[in-house]
Amino acid sequence: LLPLPKPTILSLTNTAQYQSRLMVYDPMQNKWLSRSPMLQRRVYHSMAAVQRKLYVLGGNDLDYNNDRILVRHIDSYNIDTDQWTRCSFNMLTGQNESGVAVHNGRIYLVGGYSIWTNEPLACIQVLDVSKEGKEEVFYGPTLPFASNGIAACFLPAPYFTSPNLQTLQVPHHRIGTI
Repeated sequence: LLPLPKPTILSLTNTAQYQSRLMVYDPMQNKWLSRSPMLQRRVYHSMAAVQRKLYVLGGNDLDYNNDRILVRHIDSYNIDTDQWTRCSFNMLTGQNESGVAVHNGRIYLVGGYSIWTNEPLACIQVLDVSKEGKEEVFYGPTLPFASNGIAACFLPAPYFTSPNLQTLQVPHHRIGTI
């Protein structure tokens, strides 16, 4: 028998309260452990893991007057060193309550809610972290509808049905025959 690979660690932050706490579940110990707190507290943010780093995107915080402010900067957590770093690149616009999906070293922040307009969003922001030192954020295709609290994931598809999401503003699909 081959040995099983080391289990994946489940990380969580509370998206319903303004706080900066990070917890991870260690299956070997069967318990939750506290890790270094985030650099800024957030609420209604999204998280995604790429290349052994956890990225925290979007959400909002309170300013000194207790007014909500959008958080556009991106923080990353190194799981090997238990340290947070403020990324040198920011989101193009603030997004709360967004869906998130990861594919090929890119994080897709999907839909969400704007605290400025009090409306759901139809935008997709793409964070490309596949090349260290050359990270970038750009807009992907626009959703056909605005939605907050959306769920997102990538499904395997035949190569002829998948559009190039980096260059498109509107999704185009080539339909194949059976």
